[in-house]
Amino acid sequence: MDAHGWDERYRTARADSGSLWSAVPHSRLRQIADELPPGTALDLASGDGRNAIWLAGRGWHVTGVDFSTEGLDLARGHAVSRSVDVDWQRGDVTTWSPTRDFDLITMTYLHVSEPEIQDAVRRAASWLADGGTLIVIGHDRENLTRGAGGPQDPAILYTPELLRDAASGLRIVTAERIERDTRADPEGPPEDGAVAIDTLLHARHQAASA
Repeated sequence: MDAHGWDERYRTARADSGSLWSAVPHSRLRQIADELPPGTALDLASGDGRNAIWLAGRGWHVTGVDFSTEGLDLARGHAVSRSVDVDWQRGDVTTWSPTRDFDLITMTYLHVSEPEIQDAVRRAASWLADGGTLIVIGHDRENLTRGAGGPQDPAILYTPELLRDAASGLRIVTAERIERDTRADPEGPPEDGAVAIDTLLHARHQAASA
């Protein structure tokens, strides 16, 4: 789906519930980030801002990037309502580049072609500061047969091997399939309570002194 298609989805969400996604990030993202000292963070494919806003509320200096104008408008409103500041930037994460490095980069549920997702992960890895952390989460291909929700096209779904290969220059902490109870950890409202299968990549840039 292109930016215009996502604009329409966010426009509809604004009229219906005010949000397309859950108000809080994936539980594993929260678990990993909570163990890190706040610094600079980049949230790629930010959508209506749940990752960026949550991080900003915990003291991170956050840049959020998305190609949907409507999604970013929703994100700005959510940030204001939670009294946090985020540097929102409109850009396609397959081509956008920052002017600085980051201590933490997050990317959740970006589903594009396999070459595009691998390129996005490689590019994100190159923007990590020494010792920086990369977190990537998306729907796994096994979700088609034993999970619930998410895209139904296997060509845009993740595997641990796909993400591990893309992050080969980093120290891989984990690249694995994980189960998500959508009642306790929804991607967005409403969820039916079924189990979803996600792929998690947690990797770190090795500090120069290490």
